[in-house]
Amino acid sequence: MLLYWPVHFTWYELLRIYSDRMPNFYLISSPIDQHIPFCEWFVIPYVLWYAYIAVVLLYTAFKGKQEFLRANGMIMGCMFVSILICTVLPNGLADGIRPDFEALGRDNLLIDLVKYLYSIDSPPRVVMPSMHAGVAAALFVVVAKCKALRGKFWVKLASFVLSLLICMSIVFIKQHSILDGIAGIALVIPIYFAVYHWIYKNKETDASQIKPPRK
Repeated sequence: MLLYWPVHFTWYELLRIYSDRMPNFYLISSPIDQHIPFCEWFVIPYVLWYAYIAVVLLYTAFKGKQEFLRANGMIMGCMFVSILICTVLPNGLADGIRPDFEALGRDNLLIDLVKYLYSIDSPPRVVMPSMHAGVAAALFVVVAKCKALRGKFWVKLASFVLSLLICMSIVFIKQHSILDGIAGIALVIPIYFAVYHWIYKNKETDASQIKPPRK
C-alpha cells in the first residue's frame, strides 16, 4: 500500500500539467467562492495536512496491523478515487480565483509560503474532489474509530478541529472552490463503508465474543 505514494504523486503531476490539454476540461467555480476572503493564516492547517497523515499512519502502525491497514485504506481510497475522477473528468480552477498580492497590500512569511505553494501547484488543476478535504475528513474517521483511542475525547476533538481547519483552508487560501471541498468530504462516506464494513470487516476477532468450547 505504501508503494502507491510515488505512483500517486507522479500521476498527479502528469495530470496537473496536461489536464487542460485534454478534451472536456472543466473549470470549477461557485458564486460562494467570490464571497470567501483570502486569509493567509489558513496556510498553516493546509501545510499541517502532510504531518497529520504521517502522524496517523505512524500511530496506527504501532497500534496494530488492522488499524494501520484501515488508515491506509481510508487515505489511499480518497486519493485514488479523487485522482481517478480527475482523470476521467479533467478539471481545474480559473487563475483569477487567486489573489493579486500587490493589490492585497500586505506581505509576510505566511503569504510567502502561499506564494511558494502557488509556484509548485500552478496552474490550479486536479481540484475536484479535493484530496486535501477528503483525506482530512478520512483522518478524523480513522482517529474516531481507532480502538487504541477509545475514551480519548480530547484527542478526537483535536483531530476534528484540525480536520475542519484543513477543509476550510483550501478555500481561504484559494487553492480550491468550495464545491471541491464538499465533493471531497462526500467521497469519504462510501470510502468509509468500503473500508470498515466491507474490505476489513471482522478481520479481528473480539476476544469477548469467543464462546468457550463445550465440554
